[in-house]
Formats: sequence, C-alpha cells, structure tokens
Amino acid sequence: MHENLYCLALNSYWEARGEKLDDKLATAQVVMNRVDSEAYPNDACSVITQGPERESWKTRQIPDLEPEQRVYYPVKNKCQFSWYCDGKSDSVSNMDGWEDSILAAYLVYSGLGEDKVKGATHYYAHKQVTPSWSKSMTVTVKLDGHTYLK
Repeated sequence: MHENLYCLALNSYWEARGEKLDDKLATAQVVMNRVDSEAYPNDACSVITQGPERESWKTRQIPDLEPEQRVYYPVKNKCQFSWYCDGKSDSVSNMDGWEDSILAAYLVYSGLGEDKVKGATHYYAHKQVTPSWSKSMTVTVKLDGHTYLK
C-alpha cells in the first residue's frame, strides 16, 4: 500500500505540481481509474511505470548474468506518463506541491471523495499540447491545467 501511495503522490506532483489541488486529485483519479480497468495493470505503481524498457548496456554485455541481476530503464519519451521517462531527475524539490500531492494521493487511493474526472483514463496539459490520440476520445471534464478523457 505505501509504495502505491508514494507512486500516486509522485505522479500527481510531476503531472500537476504547479496547479490547484483539484488537478492533483484528478490526475491521481485517472491513475486509479486505470487500475480499475482491465486494460491496464492492477496497481498504481505498475500503471505509472507502464511502458517499454531497455536493458542497461552494462548488464547487456554479460551473457550469463541472472535475469534478476539485469538492470532495465524506461525508453525515453515512450511512457504512459511523460515525467517517468523524460531522462530528468524525479526528486521532489517543492515541498508545498509535494504536500498537496500526498494529500491528493491519500484521498483518491482511500476512495474518499468523488470521481471528478467522470471515469477518465487519460489526460493532457491543454495549455501545452493537444496530442493526436486525444481526437479519438471523449472529453469528460476540463479543469484548470488538464483536459480529461475516456
């Protein structure tokens, strides 16, 4: 449970750290909506880290290395959530944004509050991009920083 709460908080932080609590709650809800869907993994950390991986060049050079000793990294810019595989540090630096993200993760993970995104399983930052995949989906709600879709 603690690991999934941490993953959910980290995702809310990186996806909506400069936004209101509502957007942090909404981004966390999208992750949990995916957890509840048969189309995605069944825990928050697996949903957030879902995407192609590549083996480290160091472990790839050792043919007889045991599988559990091999090291894998997400393929850059090919993840479900861009912050996870953008090649940048994932360290938390803004404590105010982090506290709100922890609160959002706890509330959503615990099932408290309503689903403000109306079952959405995707979102995008509408002030920055309009991804091509969004055209085939239905908008459920638009908040300050993100558009939510299913």
